[in-house]
Amino acid sequence: MNLILQFLFNGLATGALYAIVALGFGLIYNTTKIFHIAHGAVYTIAAYLLFSAFILLKLPLYLSILIALFGTAFFGILIEIFVYKPFYKKNAPPVTSFISSLGLYIILQNLIALIYGNQVQVLTTQPEKTFQLGSIIVSRIQWLEITTFLIISILFYLIISFTRFGKSLKALSDNPLLAEVVGIDIDSSRLKIFAIGSLLAGLGAILSALDTGIEPTMGLPIVMIAIVAVIIGGSSVFEGALVGGILLGILQALSIWQLSARWQNTVVFIALIIFLLFKPEGILGVRRRLEEIKI
Repeated sequence: MNLILQFLFNGLATGALYAIVALGFGLIYNTTKIFHIAHGAVYTIAAYLLFSAFILLKLPLYLSILIALFGTAFFGILIEIFVYKPFYKKNAPPVTSFISSLGLYIILQNLIALIYGNQVQVLTTQPEKTFQLGSIIVSRIQWLEITTFLIISILFYLIISFTRFGKSLKALSDNPLLAEVVGIDIDSSRLKIFAIGSLLAGLGAILSALDTGIEPTMGLPIVMIAIVAVIIGGSSVFEGALVGGILLGILQALSIWQLSARWQNTVVFIALIIFLLFKPEGILGVRRRLEEIKI
């Protein structure tokens, strides 16, 4: 029983990290309809900004984290301005943005590898502090992941429910054309969306970097899991990414417990196939009529 609880807690902490990154991807996808594969590159850049500030420049950790977060948000804005906005203004088909996003990810990953090398980099060589919670051993990073997840979830709920910006996000998600008609500034909203979505990716990258280190290829696995989390949680609902991320973290932990670590990514895509077959709208999603989808 103690072993099961340990694996479940480990899965909850991992799922919290997935949920944060997935929320950023889902926010961008839900409002702009861009399949933002470059979200993985943004994730990687955040980790290397932290590494550059903390290890190379030897700045304090808190200052390095702030630099990484603001730098990542700014980079997300640049992607919107120079990559996606020109296609949006020309009413280009969605596949154009997808291909551009994939190409951008490949370019940035190789550029990072060229500058920093392909080897794994660590931010600290000190052993991670652990705490005893009953029969469960909890690391400081795990507490930080879960705490960050809870704070982000509450803040996001408050923004969505009680702010003008939150209402504009819902409007953009439901009907971008109608949102523009009623006076929502689409260009400004998209900049904010990419800044916030990239910031969330940066948060996840920082937590991961402090825990397991960094490497140039770290962005693709996490963005794939984030995509699956958004789909199984409900791609039409912002909160679905949070639910999907937690579920995937727990499923991976249980697969390690029952099978082996080699199965943890396999169960993610098994879950995806099951949901696509039997509940394609996701856990929190609502089935829509064909007439609604065509609007």
